[in-house]
Amino acid sequence: MTTTEAIKNLYTPTEGGARFKLPADFPAFAGHFPGEPVLPAVAQIQMAVFVIGARAGRAAKLKEIKKAKFSAPVRAGEEIEIIIAPSRHENCFDATVKSGEKTTSSFTLAVDL
Repeated sequence: MTTTEAIKNLYTPTEGGARFKLPADFPAFAGHFPGEPVLPAVAQIQMAVFVIGARAGRAAKLKEIKKAKFSAPVRAGEEIEIIIAPSRHENCFDATVKSGEKTTSSFTLAVDL
């Protein structure tokens, strides 16, 4: 199973975005890092782009990462929520990744819808 397929299977929509319960066998953890899996930044961005598209009712394509801050690791077994909000820039969205009360990352993405 690809990471994209796994994202679709784990996607649970919420009012502000989506939740994902990340099992140890989630493909994005493979090789990142053996023995202590951490969700790669690229997977978090890929998940946010998927959520943006799902909320819009059509696939979103990443054009640019305007800014990004990764504050804490996301580990296997965690449940994360990705909260999406329109940015002040056209065709841009702010994404916040939270694990419980902790913000693990935030970024602004420019997308084609």
